[in-house]
This record gives sequence, C-alpha cells and structure tokens, in this order.
Amino acid sequence: MSQERAVPASAVPLEELSSWPEELCRRELPSVLPRLLSLSQHSDSWIEHVQILKIIVEMFLPHMNHLTLEQTFFSQVLPKTVKLFDDMVYELTSQARGLSSQNLEIQTTLRNILQTMVQLLGALTGCVQHVCATQESIILENIQSLPSSVLHVIKSTFVHCKNSESVYSGRLHLVSDLLQALFKEAYSLQKQLMELLDMVCMDPSVDENDDILNMVIVIHSLLDICSVISSMDHAFHANTWKFIIKIMLTTDYFRKHSNCVVFLPTPFCTILRNFFLSSLILAVICTSCIFRYTDGVSLLLPRLECSGAILASQSAGITDLPCELQFPQCLLLVVVMDKLPFQSKEVQTLWCTDSQASETTTRISLLKAIFYSFEQCSGELSLPVHLQGLKSKGKAEVAVTLYQHVCVHLCTFITSFHPSLFAELDAALLNAVLSANMITSLLAMDAWCFLARYGTAELCAHHVTIVAHLIKSCPGECYQLINLSILLKRLFFFMAPPHQLEFIHKFSPKEAENLPLWQHISFQALPAELRKQTVHEVSTVGTAECRKWLSSSRTLGELESLNTVLSALLTICNSAGEALDTGKQTAIMEVVSQLWAFLNIKQIADQPYIQQTFSLLLPLLGFFIQTLDPKLIVQVVTLQTSLLKLEPPDYVRLAMLDFVSSLGKLFIPEAIQDRILPNLSCIFALLLADRSWLLEQHTLEAFTQFAEGTNHEEIVPQCLSSEETKNKVVSFLEKTGFVDETEAAKVERVKQEKGIFWECFANVTVEEAKRSPLQPYAKRARQEFPWEEEYRSALHTIAGALEATESLLQKGPAPAWLLMEMEALHERMDKLKRYIHTLGIVLEKAVNLTSLQLLALQRNWPQSNAQRLFLLETSTVSLTPRAFSQHSQSVSYFCWCRLDNELLGWEKQATLGFSCPKACF
Repeated sequence: MSQERAVPASAVPLEELSSWPEELCRRELPSVLPRLLSLSQHSDSWIEHVQILKIIVEMFLPHMNHLTLEQTFFSQVLPKTVKLFDDMVYELTSQARGLSSQNLEIQTTLRNILQTMVQLLGALTGCVQHVCATQESIILENIQSLPSSVLHVIKSTFVHCKNSESVYSGRLHLVSDLLQALFKEAYSLQKQLMELLDMVCMDPSVDENDDILNMVIVIHSLLDICSVISSMDHAFHANTWKFIIKIMLTTDYFRKHSNCVVFLPTPFCTILRNFFLSSLILAVICTSCIFRYTDGVSLLLPRLECSGAILASQSAGITDLPCELQFPQCLLLVVVMDKLPFQSKEVQTLWCTDSQASETTTRISLLKAIFYSFEQCSGELSLPVHLQGLKSKGKAEVAVTLYQHVCVHLCTFITSFHPSLFAELDAALLNAVLSANMITSLLAMDAWCFLARYGTAELCAHHVTIVAHLIKSCPGECYQLINLSILLKRLFFFMAPPHQLEFIHKFSPKEAENLPLWQHISFQALPAELRKQTVHEVSTVGTAECRKWLSSSRTLGELESLNTVLSALLTICNSAGEALDTGKQTAIMEVVSQLWAFLNIKQIADQPYIQQTFSLLLPLLGFFIQTLDPKLIVQVVTLQTSLLKLEPPDYVRLAMLDFVSSLGKLFIPEAIQDRILPNLSCIFALLLADRSWLLEQHTLEAFTQFAEGTNHEEIVPQCLSSEETKNKVVSFLEKTGFVDETEAAKVERVKQEKGIFWECFANVTVEEAKRSPLQPYAKRARQEFPWEEEYRSALHTIAGALEATESLLQKGPAPAWLLMEMEALHERMDKLKRYIHTLGIVLEKAVNLTSLQLLALQRNWPQSNAQRLFLLETSTVSLTPRAFSQHSQSVSYFCWCRLDNELLGWEKQATLGFSCPKACF
C-alpha cells in the first residue's frame, strides 16, 4: 500500500490503474477521474480512448454518485466516444475496397478496428448495466447523454452490418467472425438499454415538456433502428416495436400526455407497413412476430386516432404508396376503423371526412382510403391471402380471405356510424360502386346491401329510388351503368312489398321510357301476383315497341332503343318465364322471329348496335327453342358458324353459347340433322379452342350442359377436335386444374399481372386522388376545351359534305337510298344533341342526393359511350347478422329513415347478434 502511495495517483500509468483494488479506486476517485477525463478529451487514438473508457467504467463508475453521472461523466466522455466510433466506421468503409487475403496489412488494420469497436460497445454496455443496477429511481434527465449516444452507436453498427455484403464485397469471409461479434454486442447493448428505459420516470422538478421531448427523441432513434433491422432480424425488430408501444402505453410520459404522439414522425406507419409486407412471406417464426405487432399496435391506436400527424400520414399520402405497401396499409386502416366507434363524435368526424391537409395535399376520409387501399390489393385478393378469422362460441376459428375480412369489419362499422356522418357514408359507398375496379365495386355493393337490410324499409326504398334515377340519367352504356344496375337488382330484393308497389307506380312498366330501368330488375324479387302483373305489362309494352320498329323505317339510330326493349324481354324470360302466359310467349316469339329475318352476316360483322341486337336475340330464341320453326333453327346455326370465322367480339360469342347449349334440350328432326349437327360441332370446336379464359370457362359449362342433355350423343366426340381440347374437358369434368403451377410460380404470375393491370391506371388514379373533389368540374365549366379545334374541323367537314350533297341534288335526281341514309344521319344528330344536353343537367335529375354523392358520381362520369360487353352477374359473401355475434360487446346502432327529404336517426342499444326481419343476402 505504501508503494502504491509513493507515486501520486494522478501520475499512475493507465496499465496500473486497471489493477487497483476496489477500495483504492473509491478513495482516489476525486484525483484520478479528472485526469482520465482530460486524457479522453485530448486523445485521438481510438485504442487509447477505448482503454480509458473501459478503466472508468470498470474501476471507477461503481463509486460515482448516480445523481451526478450526467455532469461528471456521460456529458463529458460520450460525445467524443460517438465521434471516434463514427470515424472508425468511416475508416472501415474507406479501406474495405483494398481488403484481400494477400494484403495482410489492410486485413490486420480492419480487424483491429473491428475489435476496438467491439470493446467500445462492451464499455457502453457496462455503463447501461451500472445504471440499471441502481436501486433508486432513474430520472431521464440524470442520464440524458447515455441513451442518445448508445442508440447512435447501435444504429451505426447495424447499418454497417447490414451493408457488409456490398462494403466488403467478395472478401466478407475475412472479417465475418468480428462482424458477427459486433452485431451480437450491439444486440445485447440494445436489450440492456431497453431495460433501462423501461425503468426511467419523470422528474417533478423538470419541465414536463422537456422531459417528454427527451423521450420522444429516444423513440425517434428506436424507430430509425427499426428501419435498419427490419430485414435483418425480424424477431428482434418485433421486440423493438413491442417495447416502443409499451413505453407509449405504460409510462407516465404518454399516459399523462397523450397529445405527445403528434411528435411521432410520419415514417412511424411506413415502418410498420414494411414489416407486415416482409413478414407475410416468412415461416412460423415471423408469424409469431406479426401477432406481437398487432397486439401492441391495437392498444396504441386509440391514442394515435387523435393525432393529426398520424391521421394525415395514413390518408393524405395513401396515393403515393407503391402498390406492394397497400396491403399492410389496408389492414392498418381496418384496425383504425374498428376502434373509431368507441371514440368521440369529433374524432369520428376527423377520420370520416375529407379535408385539406396542406396547400397541396387533400386528406381523404377513412372509408375512401380503405376502398382505395383495398382496390390496390389485387395480388392478395387473387392468391388469395388468408387472415385470422373471428372466433365464435362453440366453433373453431376459420381463416378468411382479405375480401371477407374487410367486408365484415366494414359492415360492423356501419352499424355504429354516427348519424351526422351519413352523407359521408353515402358518398364513399357511391364513389366505390362507380369504381372501374370490379372487386371494389362489389365490396361497396355488399356493404350497401347490408345497410339496406340493417336499416329501415323506408331507407332501403329511398336508396332504390336514388339508384333508379341515376340509371335513367346515364347518357349511354358504360361500366358505371353496369355497376349501378347490379346494385339496383340486389337492393330490389330487400324492398318491402308496399314499397315495391310504390316503385311500380313511380316507374310504371306500362311506359316505354321506363324499360331501360326494368331491364335491370329481377322479377323474382316481386311477390307472385305483383310479378305476374308486372311481367304482363312489360311484355305488352315490349312487344308493342318491337312491332313499332318493324313497321317503321328501321334505321340504325332506332336500334339502341330496340336493344333496350329486347333486354327487358330477355330479363322477363330469365327471371320470370313461368309468369308468361301462352299468348305473351307466342307474341314475344313472333316478334323475335321477325326481327331475326332482318339480320345478315355483313351487318352483324360491321355494326356494333346490330351485334348487340344479335346477342339479345340468340338467348331469346334459345328460351323458345322447343317451339321454334326448324327452318329458323337451321338459319341461326348456319349464320353462327359463318360469323365465328370472322372473329366477332367476345360478348357475341357468349351469346352464341346461350343458344347452342339450349339445343341440348331439343330432339333435332332427322330431316335437318345433316344441316345442324355438323355446324353445331364446328361451333363448339371453335369456341373450345378459344384462348380467352373467360370464353373457355363459359364454353366448357355450355358444352357440358349440352352433352348431358342431348339425345344426339354421336356429336359430342366430334366437338373435341384436338387432344388439348379433350384434356380441357376432362379436367373440367373432374374439377382439376389445367395447369400444374407451383405456389412460387403463382405468386410471381400474380405480381406480373398486378403490374400490368395497374400500369395503365396508375397515373390517372394518382392525379385523380390528389386533386380536390370540387376543383376539376368547377374549372371545366370555365376553361377552353383542348379539343375545340378538332370539333370545329369536324363540323366544317360536315358542312362541306352537306354543300356537296346539295350541289349534286341540283344536277340530277337522287338515288332511292339517299333519303333513308339522311334520316339515319338526322337521328344521329338528334342523339348527339340529347347527349350534350344530358351531360349538362343529368346530375340535377337525381333526387335527394347529397352534394358529395353528386360529386362522387360526376367524378366517375363516362367521357364517351362505351359498348357494354355483358352484364356481370355477381355473387356475394354470405354475410349474416350471425357473423357479428362473434363480437360480444354492446354497441350503439342507428335506425334510419327519410321524412320530408330529411335523414333522421335515433340511437338504440343492442348486443351484436341481433335478428333481422329481412332475409339474409
């Protein structure tokens, strides 16, 4: 001891300090610590600095006052430590290019740096462990420099390890052992730091805002680390997130000051989405990570729902996300939606309404955001991706598709929608129904049908009336009209009989102008007596209109209205054929046969309107196949064979299938068999060889139906013209796939299909979503049309043609066909004038619509007439009130009605699992 005292403590070499006993270290702390701190500040040697840091931590830190650690140690040493660590990382990155097994000098240098970094991390771990071992309360203010410095070093370490493949290139094996040790040390250091942060508390003497800000800065750093390790160690990533959420939910900082979440950065949600995206393709370990994420996040969301920053990040930037991030985004939005019913009216309003997030960004409502994200998830819907289902008493949990998941949660949300937000709900549903994406439109229809069942009968009737007016106001064939017609057909089933009777009076089937509406209504929705009456009225008007056309000049301009009449007659035959008496059946068959006589193959091949007429006549003829004149059957089959060789549109071929499949019910007379059977086998052979998957599927169904019913079995083998066709039919009958596709190949195919599908819509969709709903149409009313010159040029051409015709008439007599062609042109001019006029007033004709509904419709209005291919018949998810009984909590819901054009609602309390007076859809 006397020898140790002979040399002043301030002059003892560093090597000797590391061997001092504990009591000597405690006694000499006041004289030795200033020297060590001074040496660390003035030393530029990494090795010497780390040596000093280790001596302080191991020998003298246990004897320091924990209340003064920040002032006496952390704030003086750690900033220099962080700088030197960054210098070491830079040196590694710079010299790594020269690393090779032959260059031993660089190899030794790099390994020495890595070893020094490992030792530095070990020293920092000692600092954290010492503070954790303190028995008294740990105030963040008293260790302020420690968490920030440690987190900076940890992040730098993880970044270097993550980039090691590119940094060290093909020479990684020369330093891989030390990189593993470095990562392991950083991993251990972060775990120790999270334990420490879990112990900290607020200092009553410190400004609360400063304390909160300090903790938010720590969380910022942890979020940055999450973005680095998300692809390195998923379990560690999940645990880090779990800790962040735990801190925000359990510590005084965030329990007492929930508004502090506004400090959270926008990347908060992006990082979470990235984790979901990468984890869905992982094995069992990553599945457990997902559960950890969702269990933390679901508790955090109630606090985040009040945050303007989080709200803005979830909806304002939704259209900027790449498609692959929309799936986790959609799941996150659904979780938010589940939490909203338990929030205040103000919070619900904030989430469920559009608003201006900034001068350049419009924040769309939660419902619109969900529909938009769902629309982008075509790949997940195609595979399909399965999600955890809802639990019900006595039944095992069943996995559900993404469609089922969103649909059930959306309908649950509708039951608790605040009445002041009904207009927003209507606008979001209508906007989605009018979507060009079929699956999105179907989701909105399912939700709307649930609303029709869940609400009052009056509300359902009112919605049917609105949709009916919208359909009548459509200026031409378009996908919006198809979507609205499907919705009308489905909603009509939910109407009470008295309201159906009111609908019939309002849109009388006795008037030809209402046939465009009745062609979209299933007569099966009507009670027996009302169905019989309505069928009689529609068929009477329909056959009268057909005779009117037959006795007129029969111009192309009148074919559009004729096709509407034929469509209404076909609807009767398909949905209420049994309600047609013999007289009406005979009348329809007569006019259909007369109309067929005016068709020829050249017109069908060249004229779209005639193609549609042809496509409507074929299934009508098939409906009366048993009573058709055999000569007419021969004509129909022969014409189809010739037309198929001219490659008509798909919807024409689909109509052919309706007719040829009906021939399976008919015993073909021997006198005409040689004129029908060869043509019939040719038709099936050509259609079975078609490369369109849609036609292929329908052809297989039609051929199977024909083969099972026909008495002419000898024709069946003749339809199978090749071995490939035979295999298709066999696979279809055995319900096996045509293509042996691995799961990996399927995923890759879906990715490619998704990219191709969205490529043509991406730019338009993004621009459409960015602009305010009020901007485009207000501007269009004032701006000059970009096609004005083209319009003027076209009109000059028309005027010139008229002048030339007038000049010819002055020179000599006109040919016989001229008057008929001019009448056709006149009809087209009238139609164009009506179309231009309709575009200006169409929205005013829709009664009782909110302004947002009108805008939703206007935004999707067609820019030109589109030829309808065929009316999609869709099926719905079997969604019943029992699906909601799995939620045991009591919720508020509203019954809705209209009174003097005002939407009213009154609150009722019920436990989900209610019984509904209407049939399930």
